[in-house]
Amino acid sequence: MKTKALIITYYWPPSGGPGVQRWLKLSNYLLENNIKPVIYTPSNPKYPFLDNSLLNDINPEIEVIKKPIFEPFSFLNNKRVDRIRKGGIPKNKDQSLFDKFLIYLRGNLLIPDSRIFWIKPSVNFLSKYVLKKDVDIIITTGPPHSLHLIGLYLKSKLNITWFADFRDPWTGINYHNKLKLNLYSKNKHLKLEKKVLNSCDRIIVTSNKLLNEYSKITRTPVSLITNGFDFIKKETTLDNKFSITHIGSLLTERNPKILWKALRKIALKGKNLKNDLVINFIGEVSSNIKEDIKNNCLEKNAVYHNYIEYNDTIPNLLKSQILLLIEADNDESSFVIPAKIFEYINSSRPIIAIGPKDSEIKQIINKTKSGKYFLYDEYEKLLKYIEDSYQLYKIKKLKIKPINIDQYHRKNLAKKLSDLILRETD
Repeated sequence: MKTKALIITYYWPPSGGPGVQRWLKLSNYLLENNIKPVIYTPSNPKYPFLDNSLLNDINPEIEVIKKPIFEPFSFLNNKRVDRIRKGGIPKNKDQSLFDKFLIYLRGNLLIPDSRIFWIKPSVNFLSKYVLKKDVDIIITTGPPHSLHLIGLYLKSKLNITWFADFRDPWTGINYHNKLKLNLYSKNKHLKLEKKVLNSCDRIIVTSNKLLNEYSKITRTPVSLITNGFDFIKKETTLDNKFSITHIGSLLTERNPKILWKALRKIALKGKNLKNDLVINFIGEVSSNIKEDIKNNCLEKNAVYHNYIEYNDTIPNLLKSQILLLIEADNDESSFVIPAKIFEYINSSRPIIAIGPKDSEIKQIINKTKSGKYFLYDEYEKLLKYIEDSYQLYKIKKLKIKPINIDQYHRKNLAKKLSDLILRETD
């Protein structure tokens, strides 16, 4: 008989974006490892992106339970509101009075986040469901971290085995300090985070840095289950152009100015690169970054695709000459391993990554030999790498052969997770 795991997640198809991929894919592979996943998710969520193609990726054996959620910002149909709701907070100088009000409201009245109104009805419903359906383990995944409070209260009421999965840190997430928190709110966030960390039976994290951080502040065992890949590579023809492709949102705080400067300098040396270069942006790009691209005379080389469905991003990865990965230049972002890095690695195309010091991204890229990582002040090194890559592209020898990537296949990650679940529920 399979072990029944109730997975409480906000993101589920038709949600698009990176948040949905982890448990959609892991759930399918858990079925192969004697685990029966049951998904609990909102019936009327406010998703930033929709991707109906992912509905086809749900294994029919997976039971999905949906209950309504009230989200206080959902009635405000405004791009700036959506961005703040997602944690994309503008710089102070770019904030309107309305922005400041919403940020203060979001940080101090909606703790830990705007999905808090789903906690009580979910606990009431799931308390009965867990007993009636003989659920063996619950798994909560955040952000949104309010879902961990559902796990906390179910643990308290039912004493059921509970794993708390942190795709990103809680108080250490890169936008937390921008929420205009007062002292009471700061302490409440810390208190709730500590209570979750100390009450669950196991903490799951996606990076070694977060594993080390949480291991210092709790006695609860912490396990690493990274994000991963599972798409099958197909032979494809590379772009004729010297294409550099970025997948996902690229907001103001992740503006690689040294890259635009380097590309401009190389282009000024001759017409070849200027004519060959195409910079593909698949996802939202901030107006500030578009302006910098224009100021570096690269606007004719930039192609903005906006959001496309996940399955359509894979061909773009496979045919691109170079893949671009950018993280913000701050300590909080050093804990972040964007899920797309594993799709990038599996594509076998060279990666240019730019980010903060001590980032785990650098270690992954180096260990898999999948590209090159640069700090925001390493302009000369980046310039040389692009020049060298362009010369290899011209003679059709721009390629890599990544190593040691099987550990990141979702099938192997699900086996690791299944072993933990079966050990805890034996």
